Amino acid sequence: MASKRQRRDSPRERLLAEVGRQVERRLGGSGSELATSQQTLAYLNWLAWHCGGFAAVPAFLNAARADILAILHAGALGVERTAHVHARSLLENLVRHCYFDSRPSLFVARSLLPEEDVRDVWADLLKEIQRLPHFQPALGDTPETAFLFSEIEHAYRQSSRFVHGSTARYRSLYWNIRSIDLDADRARDLDAALRRLGEACLLLLALYHLGPYLLVSQPIRRFMLRDAMDAGGRTRFLRCMESVPVTWAQHQRAAALRARRERRRKPFPTSDGLLLDRKGLALVASPRSSIKP
Repeated sequence: MASKRQRRDSPRERLLAEVGRQVERRLGGSGSELATSQQTLAYLNWLAWHCGGFAAVPAFLNAARADILAILHAGALGVERTAHVHARSLLENLVRHCYFDSRPSLFVARSLLPEEDVRDVWADLLKEIQRLPHFQPALGDTPETAFLFSEIEHAYRQSSRFVHGSTARYRSLYWNIRSIDLDADRARDLDAALRRLGEACLLLLALYHLGPYLLVSQPIRRFMLRDAMDAGGRTRFLRCMESVPVTWAQHQRAAALRARRERRRKPFPTSDGLLLDRKGLALVASPRSSIKP
């Protein structure tokens, strides 16, 4: 039987210990330079959780929250490329959420297909969601209101370079755990990129789930605008919100209040990411759960 000392000195234990030392070292070094983007992503994670209670198809919102956690974890470890890979996945999941949540019947049809036959072309979905009335304020004539989708496309291209790029800048060049590090300049670049990404995603969710966003208490919204955005991002966010027609805002808030009252019956998600209530009445019918052998 292996001794306790041998178990502690196993390759696995040495690996975990080295990862722990790496994280501790980064918390006092370049890891602290990601603090602003971490704050933004923390608020985005909360807003996604809040909006999930009002979503007809919460599956992609849950996946987006998982991406946020992965970005934060990768940042703490100093793995820049992994953070960008999950940033791209975050954008894909939020766009899919807006598309399929507004078309739940398509999500049901999608769920009937074998996984290898599912084809979601992200660029097509991004173009389609811009047709939704929710995003008309983000298609204005001024830079403050028309920036949202150009910002999303910019963030997607930037993150895609770390997926497809072949130059040294976009390759992982680590040779052991101790070599995983970000110098100050690259840490600041990552922080700025993630901050811009988070600000765009906050506006995307706030516009699509305008009713639930308006139900957020004023202190929380004030803290989000103050702590999760820089001055430029805050200005763009508020200018875009000012472009929302009052009648549309009132309609969305009233719809969110109705949904809150109706869902006090505590609907629960199925494995397909659809919602059923406790009495078995399908809010969105799950095809697999409704098919009996």
